[in-house]
Amino acid sequence: MTKGKAAAWLICFALMLLGPGAAYFFARPYLNTENTENRQLAAMPSLSFDGVKALADSLQAFPAQFNSYYNDHVPFRSQLIELNNILSVELFQDSASDSVVLGKDNWLFYTDEESIEDYKGTNLYTPQELELIRDNCLASKAYLEKRGIEFVVLIPSNKEDIYSDKLPDYISKRGELTRAQQVVDCLRDAGIRVVYPRQELLEYKDAYDLYWHYDTHWNNLGAYIGAKALLEELGVEVPRVEELTLTLYDFSGYDLAGMMNLRSYYENTRPSDVNYRIEGYPTNNMSVLLADDATELIYQSDAPDARRLFMVRDSFAGVMAPVLASSFSYTYMPHWNGCFEQSMIDEQQPDIFVYEVVERRLDILLNFRLSE
Repeated sequence: MTKGKAAAWLICFALMLLGPGAAYFFARPYLNTENTENRQLAAMPSLSFDGVKALADSLQAFPAQFNSYYNDHVPFRSQLIELNNILSVELFQDSASDSVVLGKDNWLFYTDEESIEDYKGTNLYTPQELELIRDNCLASKAYLEKRGIEFVVLIPSNKEDIYSDKLPDYISKRGELTRAQQVVDCLRDAGIRVVYPRQELLEYKDAYDLYWHYDTHWNNLGAYIGAKALLEELGVEVPRVEELTLTLYDFSGYDLAGMMNLRSYYENTRPSDVNYRIEGYPTNNMSVLLADDATELIYQSDAPDARRLFMVRDSFAGVMAPVLASSFSYTYMPHWNGCFEQSMIDEQQPDIFVYEVVERRLDILLNFRLSE
């Protein structure tokens, strides 16, 4: 090889190594650099100088840690991942995420937390597991009744169950019995009050979209139907759906699209998601005292019902909150994950205690137990 050819190869090799970085340096201000991978990216590692051993350990770990950092921050990484996922969706009808399955008519569905197994009915509880759930809830009921507090369990349905007609054809039921129905029947037979608004949701599913197309959660109208079912159990009447004023708008969480690293792509290329502004139910001057969806939601109102509501909840309850909080004088809603403590019950002095858990997380009831 001549010196000229060797120099040309070296220049090409250097451009291959340095070119993407240089291009990214100038293009970065115009690119979306937000972390869209639904995980924490690796941080730049550092060396420890707290002694010889610490330095030696950090030097040993540095290459692997830097490799992880570089892989997570390589130029155009997000754009390349997005392009790969777009090709998977558009060319191969594959979601490119193990957590998401592509449904019909652009609907997306969640596969984690046994959501699909819940629909199929392939993950039924054993008699021993049902007995444990029953005993836990009976103990919690006794603990609360001793304090003069009503106890109700609320189970919102999975999106996969309500809109099963939008699932791909290869996902089919194995039987009619589901884990949620097992729990509902078991607890009701034991005298536990359970609200499971599946039939109420099915009644309106064809007339309205009650769950977001590109997100795991129900929208405002689905949440209203769930809240109405709970309020009826608690002796409070709110208007039927037909009596409300509904205004379409397109706010959505897009969490399923985000799991595919395609939130912005779905926002820009798919029909707008479906949500509703809801008017026509009494708000009773409801005001927000604190609203942090990850921890606490606190409200007060001038509702004629002077009872105090305490709801341990997950993310499904956030959009229920305005309707519920408008119906009671005071509402306290801590998140079950890392916020709720049993001591809060005596601190808040509620009249009603609701434990809300979405269908796909019913395993929580295997461990939830209030006791002295």
